[in-house]
Amino acid sequence: MLNFLNPAVLIAAAATLIPLLIHLFSKRRVKIVEFSSLKYLKAMQRRQVRRLKIRQLLLLILRMLIILTIVLAFARPASKGGSIGSHASVSAVILFDNSASMNRSVRDGNLFEIAKKRVGGLLDSFSDADEISLIPLNKSATDIPSMAFRAVVVVREELQRLVPGHGEANLQAALEQATDLLDNAANLNKELYIVTDRQRHSLPDSTVLKGHDIHVYLVALPLDEPDNCGITAVDLGGKLLLPGHEFTITATVKNYSKRDRDDIIASLYLDGNRVAQSDVKISAGGETAVRFTRSVSRGGFHSGYVELTDDSFSEDNRFFFSFRIPAQFNILIVADNVDAKFISLALVPSKALNQYWSVKEIAPDNMAGVNFIDYDVIIYSGSPKLTADYTKRLKSIIRLGKSLFMIYDGTTDISYLNNTWSDVTGVVFDEPVQQQFTRAGYYTLESMNYDHPIFSAFGFNNDKLPTIKFFTLPKVHTTGKAVTIAKFSGNRPALVENSYSNGTVLTFTAPLSPRYSDLTGHAFFVPFISRIAEYLASDLSSFDHDLFCEESITRIISVNYPLTGSVEFITPDSSRYFLTPEEEQGNLILRASPTTLPGIYYTYHLGREVDRFAVNVLPAECDLTSVDTDRFAEAIGAREYNELTADVDAASVIDELRYGKELWQIFLWLAVVLLLLEMLLSRGAVPEE
Repeated sequence: MLNFLNPAVLIAAAATLIPLLIHLFSKRRVKIVEFSSLKYLKAMQRRQVRRLKIRQLLLLILRMLIILTIVLAFARPASKGGSIGSHASVSAVILFDNSASMNRSVRDGNLFEIAKKRVGGLLDSFSDADEISLIPLNKSATDIPSMAFRAVVVVREELQRLVPGHGEANLQAALEQATDLLDNAANLNKELYIVTDRQRHSLPDSTVLKGHDIHVYLVALPLDEPDNCGITAVDLGGKLLLPGHEFTITATVKNYSKRDRDDIIASLYLDGNRVAQSDVKISAGGETAVRFTRSVSRGGFHSGYVELTDDSFSEDNRFFFSFRIPAQFNILIVADNVDAKFISLALVPSKALNQYWSVKEIAPDNMAGVNFIDYDVIIYSGSPKLTADYTKRLKSIIRLGKSLFMIYDGTTDISYLNNTWSDVTGVVFDEPVQQQFTRAGYYTLESMNYDHPIFSAFGFNNDKLPTIKFFTLPKVHTTGKAVTIAKFSGNRPALVENSYSNGTVLTFTAPLSPRYSDLTGHAFFVPFISRIAEYLASDLSSFDHDLFCEESITRIISVNYPLTGSVEFITPDSSRYFLTPEEEQGNLILRASPTTLPGIYYTYHLGREVDRFAVNVLPAECDLTSVDTDRFAEAIGAREYNELTADVDAASVIDELRYGKELWQIFLWLAVVLLLLEMLLSRGAVPEE
């Protein structure tokens, strides 16, 4: 049975009727007049006319066959099998996994280099007539142009240029691209080769290949049992970092192997120096925390990393971090009540003390010239009404990463608070405090999240909470993703934390005034307010631990002088780029690019460092656990597949599975032969009289 690779050309087969139509319309109608002197020639004439008609019929058939064979040749007929004709051409897509997990050591060497050699061998099974597309699963690590079919010699060059990336494999997108290419391919053989370590977390979300008539080949790689330990996170505890004060760096180490490990050493590098190390013991499949206590002697930018001893996968043996200690934290108190004085005294009890924050108080009707970007923490005491312009500016600065501490007051207009600020705080006030009350009964702090950085330093538990009396409270409830981190008796929210885009918002739902509570006179008040300021300010320091390779990273450039022109952006491999910050809602925004390498990134303006941040390998990429081929084929929707192992001749296996032969050359030669016959036959024909 024949298949036509270019069936649209078959429409031209109708042209075979042209010689027939010409023959029919050019046929002569002759009137016969008999002469007696010619009647003896009739028998001879009939014999000659019979031979002439046979010759004309043969010429007609030959001419129709010539047109038909030429059309069939251009339609590219192909058979599924047989030994006649040239091999059917191939359209193939090779999905090559160049994600971070492929750059690891196995028993036979480096897995990525082994995969490249296997693909190089596969390319030997293709001819110059075939078309191939090489699609890397991690696009950011390659300069291969947009997906398209290319000749085998070009694909060999692309394969040699391919390098492993530091991000994850996007198998879903690559499969969709491959099916689009192969569905529109013209060749009879449509093949998909997948070269991957079949990492469990990289499986596609849907069975992309289901319903597609494609030969699927899974190239087997020597995947050893994972014997890897990696660092998945580094945390500085959310505490305020001060020069000369110790802080704790906590690294989370995970054991991905099936055996206990007690031979690991974790080392801490800070500002280019190895400053500490610790032995690590971790059970199979478990994780543990490694803590280092250090201090720095000066403010400004600092960076470093925690490093584990080498193993088969080096990508997750380092986890980078950076932080910045401002010379001074600036706090702005916006208030129109006496509570601001209590807060200010709690933060700066005496100007003679060497505090690491400065406090400025301002009334709502006296905010002309205030630039919120100059302050690390904004305290909104009593929630007085602000103009629409200042409300918009304050919200925008919180969205970009600033912190807000909102405090309810007995005179607060809850309608204004709910309508204007509930989306920011995650708190809705149902009823205000009662203005008429007695001090016979009261509420107290009933519970709190003792692990939260605000309360972790106090060493409280349920039996040792301070007895603070609150004589009246508003009725509130939380919305969205707001989290209650402290409660009053009666299960009423006391301190609520909410994320507003990139900013952190804390809301204290009780009034501070001595008329409503004895909080301001209690020994708990000063450390409580100080811890909140420290927590909110530390969130705003440039401690970066959740930025990962190939993410879209946007940075706020905060400087106290006009920044004009471009900035110099330096990547971990010392490459230099010049980027231009954009102004957005009063802030300078830098869209950092490229961020494909793990390590520390620096930003300079006129030789002065204005930003520093750390980028790491995605922790999910460190789990080297792979699925078996059947599970993988099921996940991608492959109805059938062929596994190409290292112990078989892949080229011969592929050749046996390809559809048979293309026959267009035979039809073309047949047309030539028929044309020669037509020429010979027509030369002997005499014109019809």
